[in-house]
Amino acid sequence: GNLNHALKVTHSPYAVILDCDHVPTRGFLKRTIGWMIADPNLALLQTPHHFYAPDPFQRNLESGMHVPPEGNMFYGLVQDGNDFWDATFFCGSCAVIRREAVTGIGGFATETVTEDAHTALKMQRKGWGTAYLREPLAAGLSTERLILHIGQR
Repeated sequence: GNLNHALKVTHSPYAVILDCDHVPTRGFLKRTIGWMIADPNLALLQTPHHFYAPDPFQRNLESGMHVPPEGNMFYGLVQDGNDFWDATFFCGSCAVIRREAVTGIGGFATETVTEDAHTALKMQRKGWGTAYLREPLAAGLSTERLILHIGQR
């Protein structure tokens, strides 16, 4: 709802979506917007979620700090594969979206709990491309408790 409202009161051809606790690097726009300009059919450029703090598994398991964060599998393997097949998911944060593409599908999806991925699927169905840049360009806080972590996933 908030993102759809923002589309009504802003006018830029692109929107950068970040979680409220994520801080972009100084070069976020330099590393992302060029891809959008170079490919007028690109609706979405997703970058990885990166967290400053350890996730609940890392914090609570004895070997946790010796095991990579579970997000590394998704942002290191799954999204790379999705990108290969032009099927990158929108993950709700750390992304640039083309306004024309999202307004062309009636706005950000709100009918499911996976509204971000659903939004990407709707854009893909309309013929828009999606891409993944495996370069952490923003970082935030991980969930503090396991139940919150599970709910977020």
